[in-house]
Amino acid sequence: MNARAELVIDLRTIAENYRRIAAFAAPCIPLPVVKADAYRLGAAKIGRTLVEAGAPLLLVATLDEALELRKAGLPTQIVGGVLPHEIADAVAQDVVCPVNELALARLISAEAGKQNRRACVDIQIDTGMGRDGIRCAEAESEIRHIWALPGLLCRGIYSHFPGALPEFAPYTHTQISSFIALLGRLEQHFRFIHFGGSDGIGHFPDILRPPFTHCRTGLALYGLGATAEVLNLKPAVALKATLAQVRNLPCGSNVGYNFTHRLDGDCRVGTVSIGYADGLPLALSNRGEVVVRGRRCRILGRISMDYVNVDLNGVPDAVPGDEVVCLGEGITIADWAAAKQTHPHEVLCSLGHRLLRRYVS
Repeated sequence: MNARAELVIDLRTIAENYRRIAAFAAPCIPLPVVKADAYRLGAAKIGRTLVEAGAPLLLVATLDEALELRKAGLPTQIVGGVLPHEIADAVAQDVVCPVNELALARLISAEAGKQNRRACVDIQIDTGMGRDGIRCAEAESEIRHIWALPGLLCRGIYSHFPGALPEFAPYTHTQISSFIALLGRLEQHFRFIHFGGSDGIGHFPDILRPPFTHCRTGLALYGLGATAEVLNLKPAVALKATLAQVRNLPCGSNVGYNFTHRLDGDCRVGTVSIGYADGLPLALSNRGEVVVRGRRCRILGRISMDYVNVDLNGVPDAVPGDEVVCLGEGITIADWAAAKQTHPHEVLCSLGHRLLRRYVS
């Protein structure tokens, strides 16, 4: 390995995961979510792989993300939000914009008039997420007003789950029923109707049947989350670092900052070239593991910004320059998420920019 630390991203596995999701969801069409630079894994590379695998459109959260993928020649739209100061550029660039209230629709309509263009919009409905969107109880009237605004092409309508796991089923089924009832009261026809995201695909098949035309997926593309288990999707991401130094330290030696670990015996200690600045969770201090030469090695002491120390007593042949597996070979992103008491999305989004991204296909 010719890097201090690198992310290995398997594009072939991501493509295969997408095709598995598409086969399971058919005739509903999965729309990949590649916001936040595809959770720090590289939106352009992964987006191109997904389009080649059959994805008709890539979903992002911001205008900047949409324009970046446009420059790469990839089809994209915003499903997060568009801010008032972004509307002029969004209309000029023909970016499909989300509408989460009538006031925003009026601003987009006015800008479309100024530019003598037609702006394509999708309408976001709040069925219980409580974050953004038009409240479902008020949506019928507002949608009719939005539809009547000049310069707008209302192409799609969508909503979002706050929790699409079996334990939230009663609430989730109420959301789906409310959304379908709203559609039944509307005379307007939408080409894109979807309820996301990955967990919903695996646990709530109602969102894969008419009136729904599409579904959204993000985390499952990388073999992560509940739906990955349901569909037997494969992990697509590994993280590797380099063993920088190997030393024999005597019993009683301190290892790392803040005196959180003192050796209870003589130990062969390895220093690995990765730290919390690269995304290695500080919560793995004194409890996590890495793999060196196929053997599990426990983390010793507090993880530093740039390095971590590990116990090499079980790997007597380890030498500086050896590859150290931090994610992979049985160590999962879910393990890291559990240690941090968070979810895999945050783990991925915490992966540092100085990690070399290596794509294999």
